[in-house]
Amino acid sequence: RFATAEMVDQVAIFFLAGHETSASALAWALYLLAMDPGAQDRVAAEAKGLGDTPDFSAATRLKFCRDVFREVLRLYPPVPMMVRENRCAEKMRDRDVAKGAQIVLSPWHLHRHERIWDNPDGFDPDRWQREEAKLCARDAYMPFSAGPRVCTGAGFAMVEGPLLLALLVGAFRFETTGQDVVPVAHLTVRARDGIRLQISRRG
Repeated sequence: RFATAEMVDQVAIFFLAGHETSASALAWALYLLAMDPGAQDRVAAEAKGLGDTPDFSAATRLKFCRDVFREVLRLYPPVPMMVRENRCAEKMRDRDVAKGAQIVLSPWHLHRHERIWDNPDGFDPDRWQREEAKLCARDAYMPFSAGPRVCTGAGFAMVEGPLLLALLVGAFRFETTGQDVVPVAHLTVRARDGIRLQISRRG
């Protein structure tokens, strides 16, 4: 059983992992779609197929929305870095890494590596339908970490995120305000001065 302090830690992690990360990803998704009206219109068109009362299974029909969300997680992974403990002595790029050493993994840098990704800093949801992305996704895409420590909510997030994005964009149009948006890393990737968008209801 958890002691009181352990329970507090578990609740804090639950809120960070299940709320803050999703909010971060959706905020960046709306910003990127506001910057790309063509992609936004494609999301809105796909959202029309959801009907008035979409259920959880509706997410399987949101192929482009899912690609948009994957691309958002590539460019703005909610958790930009994570720390892991080395289980045994290793040599990495001619450096000795002792057992028990802490290693910082950075999805932010890995997802934008120019030797791995084509147009690494560009917003290109269609990349996920090209053959080249399959290798990149397997070797250099880890918004939810990977291996035994992968986020237990990854599957849920990949249903929740595209579905919420489709519902929002299906109902509203998002436009930029000309504000410079500068990402900063706290516990999650946020905009330094927030993200301000003009929102209007779709006809």
